[in-house]
Amino acid sequence: MTLKSISSRDNPLVKRFAALSRSAPARKRDGMCLLEGEHLAQSYVARVGELEITAIRDGDGNGALTPAQAGLAQRSRETVLVAPALFDSLSTLVSPSGLLAIAAVPATPPLATQGFVLALDEVQDPGNVGTLIRTAAAAGVAQVWLSPGCAFAWSVKTLRAAQGAHFHTQVLEDVDLPAALAAFKGERWATLPRDIGVVKTLSLFDAKFSSNSALVLSNEGHGLSPAILPALTGGLRIPMAAGVESLNVATAGAIILYSIFGQQLTS
Repeated sequence: MTLKSISSRDNPLVKRFAALSRSAPARKRDGMCLLEGEHLAQSYVARVGELEITAIRDGDGNGALTPAQAGLAQRSRETVLVAPALFDSLSTLVSPSGLLAIAAVPATPPLATQGFVLALDEVQDPGNVGTLIRTAAAAGVAQVWLSPGCAFAWSVKTLRAAQGAHFHTQVLEDVDLPAALAAFKGERWATLPRDIGVVKTLSLFDAKFSSNSALVLSNEGHGLSPAILPALTGGLRIPMAAGVESLNVATAGAIILYSIFGQQLTS
């Protein structure tokens, strides 16, 4: 396989990779995501389809590819070799992985009205969002809904934290959570520290979940958006030892998602 070699920063492909690496508006405008590393690229081709462009670090200068790189090149519309120093300048990692790929963000499906759903309410840290997507996929969640205030699902940091899980579940952004939850034909739970208005809260250990369950996790700073409260079935409280006030949202999410998943497996 003979590939084109690139060593100039002025090359249009290099400029495109640079824009997607550094600019969220560019990714949103183009409907593209930047996948860093073989694992993410392989997850994409296995679950979604063909890559748009693949850039491979030409470490030894002879154009030789590993078997994994050659396989990804065959699933890419275009593949180029990039000089090491130039490739490293495009990478977002301290130790570059050796492969970058541009791919189209999967098409947005219709909102689910039943099944197992995770809804994130203004969770702003990309690491938490990515970790929650990864946990949701592992726990059998069909869709992950992100409110407009959440971290960008297709940012490099979120994708890296999710480790390919974006392609094992459906991720929907800019979801009107109050409306989506109101239309959901099942139980709608949120983590709450106490009863709020008509929404009653119970211990996670006492909760019974059905196959149609939506879980809402909120921003750790200001809590659940008030507009979501009327759409809830109830609140969930995770028991903790005395003196401990709260858990990181990704940790709390993992505990509850697997509690729901476990009950679904045994029901």
